[in-house]
Amino acid sequence: MNAVVNSEFSLSGQANSWRRFLPMAGIVLAHAALFYALQNGLISHVVKVMPEEVVMTFVQPEKPVTPPPAKIVEKPVSLKQPDIQLPVIPTPVVNTPPAPHSITAVVNDTPPPPKTDAPVVVSAAPTPPAPATPKSVSAVEYLRPPRPEYPSLSRRMGEEGKVVMRVLVNDKGQAEKIEVHQSSGFPRLDDAARVAIMRAVFKPYHEDGKALAMIATATIHFSLDS
Repeated sequence: MNAVVNSEFSLSGQANSWRRFLPMAGIVLAHAALFYALQNGLISHVVKVMPEEVVMTFVQPEKPVTPPPAKIVEKPVSLKQPDIQLPVIPTPVVNTPPAPHSITAVVNDTPPPPKTDAPVVVSAAPTPPAPATPKSVSAVEYLRPPRPEYPSLSRRMGEEGKVVMRVLVNDKGQAEKIEVHQSSGFPRLDDAARVAIMRAVFKPYHEDGKALAMIATATIHFSLDS
């Protein structure tokens, strides 16, 4: 039993010693190979065999130069027609006889007689009869008597008076034109009297059974007592 153990122990010790010796043996072999190479000049041969350093320079290619566009000069082309004179071909005159039932126009070369300036007679339009002058009537009657409005400002100012007017009355009894013949002295009273006459309706004036226009005299009184 002890012999077996001792043999195993001896084998393991030899293995460990070999493991330690292998690195040392490799180093020694490497040095020996280096020394041999130096002696025989193998290292210098290897250095000579190595390629030398190559320097490469990249040159940018030049841009192509584009020539400027050529100018096109247009020359005017003169279109002249050749002077060609066409021959004059006489037109033949053919006398054709008139067809039956044809109408021949006779041209009279005699100039017409000169026109004489005859007097132009213009008949004058009948003159309308002049309108009859309205007759003046002093005493008038009303179909709708005037109702004058006393101005409030005239009452406060104490204005009063009489307004006499000449009125043109048409055939329908309506006042067409009013003129103040005698003023009251106050414009407000005169205006109020004129408005009252314009709103009134007169009795038309009749002559021979026909209504006519007339000139009437109308009087309006303004009194503070009334």
